[in-house]
Amino acid sequence: MENNLIELARSYFTEHSYSTLASQENISQEQAKRGIDAVIPSLFLGLQRKSGHGLGSLLDTLKSSFSGFDFSDVLRFSPPVQDVPQQGDTTRTVLSSLFGNSFDQVIPNTANFLGLNTNSLIRLFSAGIPAVIGALTSNGTRWDTTSIEADLNNNRTNFLKALPVGLPLNILGDEPRGPVLAEDEVVTRETIVDPARDVLVEDPIIPATANVRREDPPAALPPADEERRKGAGLWWILIPIILLLLWFFFGKGCNREEPPVTDAHVDSLITDSVVNEDTVPTTEIVRESIMVTLPNDTVINAYKGGIEDQLVQFLNSDYKNLSDEELKDRWFDFDNLNFATGTANILPESQVQLDNLVAILNAFPDAKVKVGGYTDKTGDEAINKKLSNDRAIAVKNAFDAQGVGNRVMATEGYGSQFAKFPADAPESDRVKDRRVAISVRK
Repeated sequence: MENNLIELARSYFTEHSYSTLASQENISQEQAKRGIDAVIPSLFLGLQRKSGHGLGSLLDTLKSSFSGFDFSDVLRFSPPVQDVPQQGDTTRTVLSSLFGNSFDQVIPNTANFLGLNTNSLIRLFSAGIPAVIGALTSNGTRWDTTSIEADLNNNRTNFLKALPVGLPLNILGDEPRGPVLAEDEVVTRETIVDPARDVLVEDPIIPATANVRREDPPAALPPADEERRKGAGLWWILIPIILLLLWFFFGKGCNREEPPVTDAHVDSLITDSVVNEDTVPTTEIVRESIMVTLPNDTVINAYKGGIEDQLVQFLNSDYKNLSDEELKDRWFDFDNLNFATGTANILPESQVQLDNLVAILNAFPDAKVKVGGYTDKTGDEAINKKLSNDRAIAVKNAFDAQGVGNRVMATEGYGSQFAKFPADAPESDRVKDRRVAISVRK
């Protein structure tokens, strides 16, 4: 299950934030919202295109710029009022890195599309940058390039869908690189650029279970088109009536090859999403993002009603007055913890929630926990029990790596002992039995 970075970034903005931006820039509150809605996915897509050393270098710069930054007030991060941010401004550094040689065209043309002046757009980018960085780095506490790159790739579809209607793709870059799609990749409804025709087209609405292949461009492409396919030149298109089409960076895409599924019980441990798209209707679940403030003033991104929210409320209560038996019956399920199929290898996208749990344990130094692993009722029970135990241990090892492993009193794999649904139940039910949870101890 992917962590929706778009929603996390948006959660930094409140109605008061939009009202303040609107007042400062003499625009309407709706214009401020629309601008932020364009800025956030644009920044994410620009970051997602960068990889390896390029991304690591930019993150190093950002880490220095955001050292000690209070992410609860993203509006504090802003450049002087000017048409183009000057050299040395963090905003200039980020935008120049993402937009490359097209930088001088990006600001005025994007502002024109949004109906804003360039100063207002720069202000919105300046507010959007800390929101994006806060979402990616858990408020500046996680700067690992590998896990951040994985999060960006896993959320690429969300970034594309979040772009405002009518905003062209390929908008903010020099050498656009389209995503490489697997032949059996499911195509959902989104605005795309057809490289064969150099025009914007709208895909038809296709059922979620249908597998559709994109058609290849015609064989007899003009030389200029053939060169562009090889990434050799600048690709500029004049969109009739509206604006000059700007380029946007496409990243490597989400082509990570998934290992084959062998048994239903070895799927990712999640509680709120579908894992078998061939047999279960795909329904996008919208969860409300919240900022949770811990006793040591650390602020973490979480979901309302998620494990972080529930656990903090519990630790703020008088739980120490509960008996050991009562504590044993109170478990908190991870809701964004995924493993490679059939293994206890935690996937990179789970790091955000693990980091949040580490922050919570640091903020409540007296709290002790037990980690338990669970499976559904399918498959061999001996394998189920071992797998669930290995995954519980994997969580403890993750805590060990961040210095809070001594807070884990015990780990245990329960297999399908506490599964609520039979082996022949629908996947949408059985997935609820595959989980890892923690219980507070004294």
